[in-house]
Amino acid sequence: MNSLYFVFLYFLLLMLIQYHGYILFLITGDYFDRYSVKRKFRKNRQSIDALLNDRFLYYRHLSPPARNRFTARLCKVMGKVAFTGHAGLEVTEEMKICVIFAQIQLTFGMKLFFFERFRRYILYPESFYSRFFNSDLKGLTSGAGFITLSWADFQEGYLVHNDNYNLGLHEMAHALRLELETTRETGLMVQLRSDEMDRRFPEEKELAARGVPGLLREYAYVNDEEFFSVCVEYFFEVPELLKQHKPEIYGLLSRMLNQDPLNRERDYRLSVTA
Repeated sequence: MNSLYFVFLYFLLLMLIQYHGYILFLITGDYFDRYSVKRKFRKNRQSIDALLNDRFLYYRHLSPPARNRFTARLCKVMGKVAFTGHAGLEVTEEMKICVIFAQIQLTFGMKLFFFERFRRYILYPESFYSRFFNSDLKGLTSGAGFITLSWADFQEGYLVHNDNYNLGLHEMAHALRLELETTRETGLMVQLRSDEMDRRFPEEKELAARGVPGLLREYAYVNDEEFFSVCVEYFFEVPELLKQHKPEIYGLLSRMLNQDPLNRERDYRLSVTA
């Protein structure tokens, strides 16, 4: 009997260690407990909240509980990734927070929010030269596990909220698709809807080639990957227009990302009409 008792205590202890964050969350309702966020980020949570509220319209519409979940996710990712500045750029904590914001915004409705495949972020002050593409680029997401961004162009993407251009969301959309190739954290339906976006690409490209007036900019028709990323930009930047002109695409992205950018009153939760 005693041996069974100690075995029970042993497994109980293991459960407490493994799920201590979730158990604390059930008591406190604080997502910083749920995700076991490091202390150094907990100390700065108010300043992070103030920064996000000042910089990002998407964040301003969130309720206090949703902000708590958003900042906790952001801080969790911050504790797992590394940033490098190139061409003389000194990467600040504020810059790191802003870059990871785009990742959390994209995945806010999903279970998956940390990209295991992408732990390295490289920032340049402006556009940078790529030997592989033999041209200057604003952003690059590599399957080797890093995301490179022009800081100037990243900032510009969020300065104007409805110009259909957002470098951060564009590159994070590429990263999400690459992450889906290897992760098991998302359900089958997420991948199926991603595949369905690919099936829509030839039809949309043909319409554009025939000169049929459309909504998306020309770069969307380079390939299916760029089509997806450009659609994500429109989804967040001009959701009203995308839903009006491309309702099937809007619905697909809403269900894939499990959020509705038009449902601002309820923290972008997926609505019945999305």
